[in-house]
Amino acid sequence: MNKKELITNHTKKFHKDECSNPIFDWKNKQDFEFASRGLIHRPDDADIRNKDNKIVWHHESFEKFLKGNSPETVHPSLWRHALLNNFRGLFKVCDGVYQVRGESLANVTFVETNSGYVVIDPLTTVETASYALQLLFDHVGKKKIVGMVYSHTHSDHFGGVKGMISENEVLQGNIKVIASEGFTEWVLKEQGMAAEGMPSRNDYMYGENLEVSPFGIVDTGLGQMIEGGEISYIEPTDVIGKDGGSIKIDGLEFEFMFAPGEAPTGMHCYIPKYKTLHVADNCYMCLHNVYTIRGAFPRDAMQWSDSVARSLLFEDTEYLISGHNWPVFGKKEIRKFLGEQRDGIKYMHDQTLRLMSHGYVPSEIANKINFPDSLARLWHLRGYYGALKHNVQGIYAYYLGWYDGNPANLDKLPPRELAVKTLEYMGGINNVLKKAKLDFEKGEYRWVVYILDQILWAYPDNTEAKELAALTHTQLGFSSENATWRNAYLSAAQELREGIPSEGKNHRILRDVLKGMSPILLLNSLSIRINGPKAENKFFKSINYFLNKHEIAILKIKKKNMNFHARFSAKERTYKYIIFNQSSKPILQNKRGWFVIKNLELEIMKKAAKKLIGTHDFSTFRASGCNAKSPIKSIKSVKIKKIKNKIEFEFRSQSFLKQQVRSMVGCLKYIGEKKWTVKKFTSVIKSKNRNLCAPPAPAEGLFLQRVLY
Repeated sequence: MNKKELITNHTKKFHKDECSNPIFDWKNKQDFEFASRGLIHRPDDADIRNKDNKIVWHHESFEKFLKGNSPETVHPSLWRHALLNNFRGLFKVCDGVYQVRGESLANVTFVETNSGYVVIDPLTTVETASYALQLLFDHVGKKKIVGMVYSHTHSDHFGGVKGMISENEVLQGNIKVIASEGFTEWVLKEQGMAAEGMPSRNDYMYGENLEVSPFGIVDTGLGQMIEGGEISYIEPTDVIGKDGGSIKIDGLEFEFMFAPGEAPTGMHCYIPKYKTLHVADNCYMCLHNVYTIRGAFPRDAMQWSDSVARSLLFEDTEYLISGHNWPVFGKKEIRKFLGEQRDGIKYMHDQTLRLMSHGYVPSEIANKINFPDSLARLWHLRGYYGALKHNVQGIYAYYLGWYDGNPANLDKLPPRELAVKTLEYMGGINNVLKKAKLDFEKGEYRWVVYILDQILWAYPDNTEAKELAALTHTQLGFSSENATWRNAYLSAAQELREGIPSEGKNHRILRDVLKGMSPILLLNSLSIRINGPKAENKFFKSINYFLNKHEIAILKIKKKNMNFHARFSAKERTYKYIIFNQSSKPILQNKRGWFVIKNLELEIMKKAAKKLIGTHDFSTFRASGCNAKSPIKSIKSVKIKKIKNKIEFEFRSQSFLKQQVRSMVGCLKYIGEKKWTVKKFTSVIKSKNRNLCAPPAPAEGLFLQRVLY
């Protein structure tokens, strides 16, 4: 079938009617002015590539067709939004504040300090982040990065961090990494557990396997599409609690407000000098996802609305920016925008609960609630990313869960069995197909796609049903104002025509995130991969099958009581640190220790190590992001021995000391190299000043050898 033949007259008429729909203020060009304001440079190179020379972002993909009036295959309102998201490049928001937009799904913001830049949200992948930083350096000026801010826990706002800074710079205390309370825990939870069930849903929602064209993906609502490349992670060093706080970085003050909403933990950031407010993903230029169809925890809409409302307290704001789309300029416009955003979220929440209290089920509520004209006419509350229909069902699920209160739905038949019986009652597949074709000709696509789904559950290889279902999904996709619905419908149509793709384009393992998992979270993550029925009495083999890639194995399991806690119940911990002190790098044991060329004096290190034994205030060795209640720790013993060219350090303590041990070894190395004396080391300990500590030893040499309970 020719692509132009894919669209029906019903869909064409729908688009024509939407073009004349009075709810749309087509003459209002303010968004176009805001989206284009402050452009410094729009890249004209073809693409961004990774280290293997594979394309991760193609500049010209959308440029080829995103121009002029909307085609018949795209909802005219979505087309307008896609045009706006195509304003890309490096922008000046105001003096001292710059953004790169349209070079990733998300935006990155650069804020000038006395001598460098603070980065807010370093994009999704290392490659696009590095590219964005180079744009800044080339067209504004090259300066060091002195701070990194993660606005919230989604990977499109932290994944590119190693494209801009290194972990060593952070460990040495040169760069602050700031995030909200609970950030790491939520990142690990979202990426370690339910994330395994998301890839195919993610592919559908973001159109990962669709062509970039008027017949495929044209936008995602938040931005054009998800880029390819490597996702990285560096743990925060500074945490903003629920009361917020102010931090001065390189002479510039940042005010942080704890603001959960689009993510379970997150924060808004106000920069008084520049009168600029960054609102994370709690506000942007389209309706939010209270529930996202890729799958995630339903969000607390009430809490979200409150976070937006509290942002109005920054009364002097003249520039409002976020993690996606374009800024809002001017005090008056900003207050109006924030108020409307607050009202939109609160309206969805309140009306859902009102109808819920009257006994309506989710699908009924989804078809009853519409925004009043005062909200519906606002471009920034149109459903390009979130949709009223799936949002209100998400709000229902947040309060009442999956069960709709109808006992008939407590124990429904599985989809295939239900489909077989339904078709039998309706007179068989041939009769149903005949009726479906007639309803398709009438343009009753929502019904047709449902009944064809029943056929395909019962008879998955029926070619006639597949073809009609593909064409029906296509009409629903073409007529959808919501970009993610469009992508989902068109992905389904493509799969029905061509089969399931071997692999999505965006399946990437967040290795840096996985490295940060606690043993408990890692085991929980592995446990969901085990086939329970088959694994009975075969636990070791099952769990170790997954662990063998991590060079770790479980040897023994002992049952503990319910009061047991892996951290707080420990009586003693033994850490080992290994240094390879030789002129050439070890080959077989590479990355299993710290390679140090300069000869280290063993005896003087042993003498210095005695200063660590006993109970001390170890603030000097404490990481800046440490969340331990007290810096006072007790070390029972420190042993240092040399076996040929290998130096082994053994630390025994009741407390977890993983970060402190690395700092201590770094200091002992200084002593072994005769950069410090024992007296100097003693004064550094007593100073309780983290800045006086030697650079910490790298992580690859550290081993948790034994824990006694």
